[in-house]
Order: sequence, then structure tokens, then C-alpha cells
Amino acid sequence: MARAARKPVIGLSLSLHDFGEYGGVGFQRPVALAGGVPLTLPRVDRDFLEDALDACDGILLGGGRDIDPSFYGQEPSEHLAQTEPRRDVFELELVARALDRGVPILGACRGIQVLNVALGGTLVQDVAVRPEWAGHPSDRGWKAWKEVERSSLEGEEEVPPHPRHLISVEPGSRLHAALGVEEIEVDSFHHQALDRVAQDLRVTARAPDGVVEAVELDGDSWVLAVQWELQEEWRVDRRFLAPFARFVEAASGSH
Repeated sequence: MARAARKPVIGLSLSLHDFGEYGGVGFQRPVALAGGVPLTLPRVDRDFLEDALDACDGILLGGGRDIDPSFYGQEPSEHLAQTEPRRDVFELELVARALDRGVPILGACRGIQVLNVALGGTLVQDVAVRPEWAGHPSDRGWKAWKEVERSSLEGEEEVPPHPRHLISVEPGSRLHAALGVEEIEVDSFHHQALDRVAQDLRVTARAPDGVVEAVELDGDSWVLAVQWELQEEWRVDRRFLAPFARFVEAASGSH
């Protein structure tokens, strides 16, 4: 009896600090719904990373704590929240090696920031320091996020109230191809944002106040990262499963 074709394996780089049981469900579920096999990447030694990448068809960069600003040439400000520098070191190396191999990458929330920093970009340590961004919806302290997280774990159909705003999506982008619209609403839990966008990245979505909400890498490599919690947005609007489906499709052809 012939074996079924292997599903694409998606290596997940996730926070090990703040998410508890959600860390085993949140990002894994939409990847599985899109036809991929989600496996959390171990942070062992640098040599083992090559073996891990050999086993992966795509890489997903998940949410979590702030990136240590020393990695983008800044000193910590009073607005900086908790960091996870060991994860920073791992993910910056992971992104570099995945890009070298042409492995598809999908990033969400912190993931867009890691991608930007890995390619030489910088961050604003809190949107409140920019007058034009001071009113950007956010969730400092994660009060609303924890309710969304709880409801997700418990399988509730109703997503609790949380900060949201519209974004404009660039026609012709991978995000536009997936969503099929030029304007759509997204969640907004983050307090940091992209400042100087890395030269190799193209901005493909913005909030009305100008905050960068999505970036992509031009060329043959499939690379897309967004500022919102993409792994939960599909519970509000099923169209947000489409970026996962496009990602898994790209991963299926990467090996």
C-alpha cells in the first residue's frame, strides 16, 4: 500500500515564559488546520540548528517578550518590557540560516520585529513615544490578551473584546493574494513597532496612523510577517486562515 505524501513540517519558534498551555496550542492549531505539521524547535546548540532546519519545510516566528534593544543598537528605555535575550540570539541565527536556505518564513507579532532586526532594521520601544502613534490601540499588561488566550484554550466560539483597528493592504502583495482585500480589521496587542524597516523588506500593510503592520521579502523566497496575533485572528475572521494555507503550500515545495 502506497504511503500518503508527507505533510509539510513547520518549525515553530515560541516563547517559553508567559503562555503556559497556550504555548502548545495557539500557533499549532492554525498550522494544522492549514495542512502542516507544527513542531516546536529546540534551542540546543548552534550545530544542531542545521539538523533541525533539515527536518523543517517552513519556519514560524511566534509572539512573546520584547527584543533586547542592544540587538538593534539602542539602550533600554523606560518603556521596555520584559525581554528574553537567549531567545533573541537563537531566533536571529534561525532567521539568517532559514533565509540562506530559502525556507519559507511566517512571522506574527514579535515575529515581524525579529525578522526586521535580523535584517538590520530597528524598533520603536513603545508606540507612545511617537506623537502620531500615541493613540495606536495596544494592550500593555496583556489584560485583554489573557482573556483571548483563555477563550482560545477553552475552545469558546466568542472571542473576548480586545483592541482592534483597520489596516490597508498593498495590492499585489502575498498578504493581499491571501486575504483578497485592500482593507481589513486586525487585533492590536503590541506596544512596540517597526521603526527603520530593513532594506530587504517591503512594507505591505499599514495601520491608519502609519504603523507598519506587515512586511514581505521580495524574490522567490516566501517570507511574510505581520504585527498582529495572526494565530488568533482567524477565530474572528476565517479569512485569516488563508495566510497559513499559503505558507504551508509554499513549505510543501521547499524541499
